[in-house]
Amino acid sequence: MNIVIHSPLGLIDQYDLKDDELVLLTVNYEMYPGENNVLIKKGDYLVLSSDFYSKQDNRRRFTQSEFPLIALPWIIDRIENGFLKKPSEGGFSNFERSTTAEFDGQTIGINAMVHCCAENVPGLNIWNGNRKSYLANMTPQEWDIPLYMLKDGLLDELKAIADKYA
Repeated sequence: MNIVIHSPLGLIDQYDLKDDELVLLTVNYEMYPGENNVLIKKGDYLVLSSDFYSKQDNRRRFTQSEFPLIALPWIIDRIENGFLKKPSEGGFSNFERSTTAEFDGQTIGINAMVHCCAENVPGLNIWNGNRKSYLANMTPQEWDIPLYMLKDGLLDELKAIADKYA
């Protein structure tokens, strides 16, 4: 894994976008009402921007996860042909619970999760090991996606974004 920590892109204001920022998709998590998650294209990056109420801090917080757009086709392929397929169909074995690759000097990974966003909700954790979290100030930046959201249309939306921008 490349251990160089890349400079952050800077928090995007979802409500006042700059010229190089384009909202691509709103991602709604039913378990997080009142949270606003938006996929944004910023230059050569796909950014998940989140505006949420922190019960811990008792205030609204903003964070984001940044992925090179060129990684998106690989992410889609690994989800579709690795995690979502049975081993008999060419998917990952029961022992393959994670995968990584490097794009533009950044290690991007995907891990299977048993408790994704809520207890007993299977999903995936997509991460960038070369960027620090805006909240914790340590690597990685992460995006958790329940499998049902991918199967219910999010994967198709990601494919359309990859076809147009990656």
